[in-house]
Amino acid sequence: MRQRNNRSLRGALLGWVLAAQCGLACASEAPPRFHVAVPHGTLTFVVYGDTRFTQRERVADAGARRALVAGIAAENPAAIFVGGDLVYQGDDPQDYATYRSETAEWARREIPVFPALGNHEFRKCEPERDDSPCLENWWRAFEALPLRPHRWYSVALGDSLRALVLDSDSSLNPGSGQRAWFERELSAADSDKRVSFILILLHYPPVRDPIFPRGRDEAQVERYLSSRALTLHARVIVIGSHVHNYERFERDGVPYLVSGGGGATPLPVLRMAGELSRLRTSVNFHYLRFTLQGERLTGTMVRYEATGAADNPWSEPDRFEISSR
Repeated sequence: MRQRNNRSLRGALLGWVLAAQCGLACASEAPPRFHVAVPHGTLTFVVYGDTRFTQRERVADAGARRALVAGIAAENPAAIFVGGDLVYQGDDPQDYATYRSETAEWARREIPVFPALGNHEFRKCEPERDDSPCLENWWRAFEALPLRPHRWYSVALGDSLRALVLDSDSSLNPGSGQRAWFERELSAADSDKRVSFILILLHYPPVRDPIFPRGRDEAQVERYLSSRALTLHARVIVIGSHVHNYERFERDGVPYLVSGGGGATPLPVLRMAGELSRLRTSVNFHYLRFTLQGERLTGTMVRYEATGAADNPWSEPDRFEISSR
């Protein structure tokens, strides 16, 4: 049911070393550009969010979270992208210790993990108080990249896919530092004709079920892409989290996905306003498997049934394809 990536561990380690070298070279000035070397052939990577690694009860389903972690490890992907809310309480180092212990198999396999900041990374460290302790915990957890002192960055998976990892809790309004960086990186990625796909990852999804209030400035991403994406050589895909469920939309030629089923307490969605998956299940613990083969990017929602009612708890109820231009 779940495809396995045949990428060798040597290739994973090489990609990780290249990423770390780029981080060291870039960390003091501009946000870093990481690179994961991948062999020719099929590329598989995973995206999901709202894992809420913690020992606290009633804020996450630890069993579902661990099952998803194990399922992702079995995929042996080239990279894992986490769309925020990695932990429950950002000022608590023990939550990050839980992340490290539960994802030990990822580390053993040398799978690089690229996180976006979410609101729970700042829990108990709200900006009006002091967010530096929370940021320090986040940076320390990913020292192998490294990210300090930056909050957004880019990742190249091989030559054909570029990921821009944004911080939804920092301004994305025109004129802001992050917005200027975002526009430059988007243009730079598109000018490289080897790049066929650009993945934009952020915590607050720009398009989602209308019953949920917006976060900060994520609507600016949709507004900008509505006027820009169709003029690009590369295809753009946007993935957010925050809503603890799965949704899929398309606006002005851009697929927008919500992948917030990493373990946090589930939230129902109404599946209105052009939602494309038409799932009938209200609880959707899941991750997204992306497979890039030639000029076609295939996305699959890999769902885990946590109730124990099914003989096989794994299913793939939504699948979509995006072709390069």
